[in-house]
Amino acid sequence: MEHRPSLLIVDDERGPAESLRMIFKPTYEVHVARSGSEALEILRSAPVDVVTLDLRMPVMSGVEVMERIKQHDPDIEVIVITGYSSVDTAVHALRFGVFDYVSKPFDVPHISDLVRRAVERRQATLKSRQAKEDFLANVSHELRTPLNAILGYSAILSDELDSVLSADQRFALMRLQSNSYELFGLVESVLFLNEFDRGNVVVAFDPFDLGATIEASLQKFTPLATERGLALRHEPSQPLFTLVSDRDKVERVLWALLDNAVKFTDSGSVTVRTSMHDPHMVQVDVIDTGIGLRAPESAEALTGLHQGDASARRRYRGLGLGFRVATRLLDLLGGHIEIGSGDGSGTRASFTLPVRPSGGALH
Repeated sequence: MEHRPSLLIVDDERGPAESLRMIFKPTYEVHVARSGSEALEILRSAPVDVVTLDLRMPVMSGVEVMERIKQHDPDIEVIVITGYSSVDTAVHALRFGVFDYVSKPFDVPHISDLVRRAVERRQATLKSRQAKEDFLANVSHELRTPLNAILGYSAILSDELDSVLSADQRFALMRLQSNSYELFGLVESVLFLNEFDRGNVVVAFDPFDLGATIEASLQKFTPLATERGLALRHEPSQPLFTLVSDRDKVERVLWALLDNAVKFTDSGSVTVRTSMHDPHMVQVDVIDTGIGLRAPESAEALTGLHQGDASARRRYRGLGLGFRVATRLLDLLGGHIEIGSGDGSGTRASFTLPVRPSGGALH
């Protein structure tokens, strides 16, 4: 059966809402909400392509509803329909990227055409997003195979030929390995974010030794830290304890934060410190003596792709994926991350995790 586009009508006035429902029912899957809270509940439970929205409603204003809709899915098309048009409301609507703005009483052919065009744009956006996700997934998978070969053979060369290599050759091989690991990390980050956006990331909770996981993560970054002349330190909490979480994802958080710390530190050290945040939460701090972040950069680093300014900081390579990956993973694990930093005074990335998942059950 052909998929029918979905339309959500949000209007506290029964007459206009029912008129719109009757107009679009033959062609669309139609949902009707009499309030903002009801509209948001429908959004959480059913797919919606286009929303017709009355701006003037009790309790939760149309502008607030529009903001929440765009937070839920920025690509949902919104058509504002209101009998209380004004310059202010039009400006609010345009600010949130609405598809169009019409006043009551509406012209049926006009509103029908607007909804049709809004659906077409929504479908084109979804098609474009799917093509981009497929491309990223394919490219990431294709890059993994040659990178794995490079990493594997360089490790063999390092083990088998270490005694006969000159100092320059040994340094060149170490550079090959560290750069290959860096590229592999970028590919893995892009692939993870793509899978996360598709909803394909699964969490599995099991008990594991957090201290041992931190030690293994530090070992992974030892070659790069040695090359940069940095000391890697682990200051574990006492007594040591077992954490119940997804070990692979906790390890990936550590990799993301350690990669960022080592990459942006020219001299000094990178320290991982663990402590009990409260009886139910463990805190892990990754502290470096690097270039630091200004306050606006700290906030931006957690919400999107970001890397310092385009001048001095530009010499530090990377796509700014580390904090983004860590934030997404911690959301899955029930944790939280904060960045404390000052320009030129190093960075402290602190994250908390439940000692056990909510309810104490293993999945």
